[in-house]
Amino acid sequence: MNKKPNYLKRYIISSYALIWFLIIFVAGTASMIFHAPPVVMWIVRNLLAWSPTILLLFGWKFFRPTESRITFIKRCFSEKIKIFPLLLSFFLTFGISILSLFIFSIFDGKPMMSYINFGTTALPLSIFLSFTSGPTGEELGWRGFMREEFNSRYSFVKSSICQGLVWCFWHTLLWIVDSEFTDLRAIPYIISNIVVITSITVLMNIFLERHNNLIYSVLLHFGFNIIYVFLNADIMFFVILTILYLIITPLAVLFRNKTKIRNQR
Repeated sequence: MNKKPNYLKRYIISSYALIWFLIIFVAGTASMIFHAPPVVMWIVRNLLAWSPTILLLFGWKFFRPTESRITFIKRCFSEKIKIFPLLLSFFLTFGISILSLFIFSIFDGKPMMSYINFGTTALPLSIFLSFTSGPTGEELGWRGFMREEFNSRYSFVKSSICQGLVWCFWHTLLWIVDSEFTDLRAIPYIISNIVVITSITVLMNIFLERHNNLIYSVLLHFGFNIIYVFLNADIMFFVILTILYLIITPLAVLFRNKTKIRNQR
């Protein structure tokens, strides 16, 4: 008897192999050999961020041969967008980051804006490149395909944690080559990434369970990412950020559970 292929495992292994290849041979070559300017390197990073979606769409028959791409994509964006959840999806993660920065600035005794550096890239271009990076490049793979696969196997919380950990450790090589925390600060930085990325996945899945449209997870992702384009803060910021997510995410899950129970009555 032929064993049914594990399409989820195929996708996870392939996505990890692809990102490692792109980081080492594409980003590494652009940076170390051609000494590409910052804007070019940003475009290269965007290519890396789109790799989960590129892999999924070009290798579709290898990961889900029983369904067409078009049917899948339509389902991922099937529900009508509602303004309040849409705004909430962005401001939830953006607000947590701003609150973390505010608390950090109090402890550090400096104004919040002293940790923001708009750099040399034009602000509209920075925002555009940030939005067209992970927020739009990763969601079809992670919250589209992978979420459906994990949800078919596990409960909401277990599925969300598994998704978050896969998404989190997909960034492993980037923690090494694209982080300023290369000393002992790397330990709390990595812990922060694990906790925060997994927590954001839980929050995304709460939204997507109620509103089946990846636009919400795109904006959650963007709300989290955008501040880090301009942020110049020490590791304590990430410690505070981690604590806030450890408080807010369980509360969101409790609210989700109570809402489901109330709706079932």
